[in-house]
Amino acid sequence: MLNQSGAEAAMAPLDRSTLLDHFVAQSTAMVEVLRGVDRYARAHTPVVLAGATGTGKTTVAELIHTWSGRPGPLSPYTAGEFDRHLEQSQLFGHERGAFTGAVDRHCGALEQAADGTLLLDDFHHLRRSTQTLLLRVLDRGFFRRLGGSRDLPLRCRVLIGLVELPDRLVEQGALLRELRYRLGYSLIRLPLLAERREDIPQLAGQFIGRCPEATGEHGPDRFAPDVIALLQAATWPGNLRQLEMVVRDAYLRARGSDVVHLAHVVQQVHLPARFERRGSFAANAGAVRLALEVTQGNVGHAAQLLRTSRTTIYHYLAAQRCGIQAPPVSSWPHAGRERDTPSAAAG
Repeated sequence: MLNQSGAEAAMAPLDRSTLLDHFVAQSTAMVEVLRGVDRYARAHTPVVLAGATGTGKTTVAELIHTWSGRPGPLSPYTAGEFDRHLEQSQLFGHERGAFTGAVDRHCGALEQAADGTLLLDDFHHLRRSTQTLLLRVLDRGFFRRLGGSRDLPLRCRVLIGLVELPDRLVEQGALLRELRYRLGYSLIRLPLLAERREDIPQLAGQFIGRCPEATGEHGPDRFAPDVIALLQAATWPGNLRQLEMVVRDAYLRARGSDVVHLAHVVQQVHLPARFERRGSFAANAGAVRLALEVTQGNVGHAAQLLRTSRTTIYHYLAAQRCGIQAPPVSSWPHAGRERDTPSAAAG
């Protein structure tokens, strides 16, 4: 058990350099993930990594594997990589003649992983018959190639990646109930990016640092303060993967500048509060307040974020100061004279 506090406590007995190089964990949610890694890394038992697409299951699997001290490699697979009709062969292997087309012996993923760690992500997409076979393997500690007569020891550590918590997948019929009871207790839940907004500045910095190698281009190495504020306030349905791609796109848009500015990200990033020309005054006023908060009161930048005009922002500010419940924007005098686009709002 960890007896210190915060991220420092989580990493204290482990490989500090690996954590600092690859893992961002300033938020409370990610400190809990690190506690789970510390709890399970050296054990031989299977572990479930439950988190939405893009939350970093492979990165956590790499951390578990690195800190486990296992001599073999990490072998990451997703269920989508397996041919649905051949997934049992691809997972367990087969002997020559086991089925039509099996002209040679094949070592499956369990065997190839050897003394390393096997990550099976999106495990719930495997057929139920394959899930049943793997449950048997985990219970007994050995397996057979298809068509084989000899038991082979399970030497690798198995990590299971799920897109939701096991109970929910059992309810949906995507996961065997028996597997939930076999695997559902050694579990690390990976938070959505929206649950770890404190980590976004460091994550964005890490991603932009990778851009020269990823793009082959020279660009900025930092963000304007209002860009960081926007990234922290934005919605991220694609989680870490989406943030990384937005940063990479902004990096390319900002070539020739030393800094990523709001204009370089505004097309790709959305606030949780949207501005609708025919929406209610209360909802739009809330969006205006949020945009002004993010941009530290810069009306032009707020207009860019909301994809409207400075005139519209000033109308809302005036109405709010007077306590007026204003009609929809489309009925205001002059509301349509400025193009409601980021380019019209800039400056």
